[in-house]
Amino acid sequence: MTIQYAVRRFALFLLAISLIAVGVLLSRAWHTATNVTKPVETEVDLGAVTTRIRNLNRLETASMHVVHVSTITQEYKLVPNMFGGDELTLYAAGDVIAGVDLATLHDGDIHRRLDGTVIVHLPSPIVLVTRIDNSETRVVSRKTGLLRRADPGLEGRARLHAEGGVRSEAMRRGILQLAKENAQVRIAELLHAAGVQRVVFEDGTNGTDR
Repeated sequence: MTIQYAVRRFALFLLAISLIAVGVLLSRAWHTATNVTKPVETEVDLGAVTTRIRNLNRLETASMHVVHVSTITQEYKLVPNMFGGDELTLYAAGDVIAGVDLATLHDGDIHRRLDGTVIVHLPSPIVLVTRIDNSETRVVSRKTGLLRRADPGLEGRARLHAEGGVRSEAMRRGILQLAKENAQVRIAELLHAAGVQRVVFEDGTNGTDR
């Protein structure tokens, strides 16, 4: 009885070892198969050349994050879209940064009165940067006709359209006015820190004290 029990325990031990070995082999086989079937992406730099260097005096004073959804469609007049159409819907998110370009200041745009007041005529605010956030932007849907190939440039054109839409929405929401007000506040703070008691920003016939 004792010998049979020992033999049975030894057999169970061998079975457990065999199961573990089979599991390890299956795991390695699965890992190998995954590596074989998974594409390997390699990035190769073919060169980079600096073509222009410029000095910038841009003061960024406002930014907005905008979401834009648009659909771009290609169609033929005599062919139904289910056969010859190509449609792409893009969900895009982007950032718009506005401010003033201090490099456009002219002589006389900043001067001081006899009473010590500093008069500043700032350049008009402009959009400095519009960029699409690739981490948030994605194609929502793509419908291509049965008798044609998908246009590889359609997504690129949709992104350009989305960039313009993001910029337009930011301007509609008043980013330029916000940039102007923030620029005045920041410049006034610098002048006050330098000992100027009063700063007036002139804009045409209007003046704003800061």
